[in-house]
Amino acid sequence: MATEIHAIVNPISGAGRTRRQWPRLATALETMGWRVHSYVTSAPGEATRIAAGLLRTGARELLSVGGDGTVNEVANGFFHEGQPLAPEAVLSVMPTGTGHDFGRNIGMPRTPAALATLAAGRISTIDVGCVEFKTDGRPYTRCFLNAADLGLGALTAARSTGARKLLGSFFTYVTSAVQAIGTFQAQPVRVVVDGTMLSDGPTAIVLVANGRFHGGGMRLAPMAQMADGCLDVFVLRQVSKPILLLSLLPRARAGRHVGHPAVHYARGREVRVYGSRLPLETDGEYLGSTDVRIRVLPQALRIRVPAE
Repeated sequence: MATEIHAIVNPISGAGRTRRQWPRLATALETMGWRVHSYVTSAPGEATRIAAGLLRTGARELLSVGGDGTVNEVANGFFHEGQPLAPEAVLSVMPTGTGHDFGRNIGMPRTPAALATLAAGRISTIDVGCVEFKTDGRPYTRCFLNAADLGLGALTAARSTGARKLLGSFFTYVTSAVQAIGTFQAQPVRVVVDGTMLSDGPTAIVLVANGRFHGGGMRLAPMAQMADGCLDVFVLRQVSKPILLLSLLPRARAGRHVGHPAVHYARGREVRVYGSRLPLETDGEYLGSTDVRIRVLPQALRIRVPAE
């Protein structure tokens, strides 16, 4: 008897590539023995609502079809205020969008490997980040898989939209970062990790990472592991724009920014960031601004990963 899988499809991800590819991919999954139920999204946040509804009514195999934003939305449907709705449920990923950092973080290349993983992959359990923040004075809780980013990184994510994504995820991130650097001003920020002050002063970036890759393949958190029960925290203090553009941005591609005098690093289970409305994004999606509390949910999500 075929195993049921519920596919949540973002048709506009990858500049419409997902809409074109999904019928062929669904057929391939049916041939492999899955019984596929498709749910096509039409608005931001809909993937989260669909996933939560499916889990509440007994679905236990969900498939995200799209990019990093789609995976983030579907994963958020697995949780309510930081608590899992169905701890035994499994999330699989079909990376057809522009952003592919989550796939990189779990060792999965593009579509052929995703199909192979659905055919013969294994189940792994990973940590999830959980951020508490406010927008328009209202409190919210949201989960993330790759990273939460405050400051310049959040402004970069806000610019990495629309037609610019046709450049591909890495070039989209770099061109957006260059533009954001031109207008961004460092802000006074305090960063506290597990009750200990990590940084206090003018700050350009606070990155709280669960996985190594972020921003279209940038190795921004090269030491991060997705199942170690901790978050990796990087704070970039105020530096000149030439240093940002000509030194730190090129180094970050390969993770060589670690150790720079302006980069402060720590690992921990809870991060608090206090500042003058520093913007916030998670997994490439703009959310709100400081103050925020970020904590790890250890071993909170079951995902299907490549067999090797």
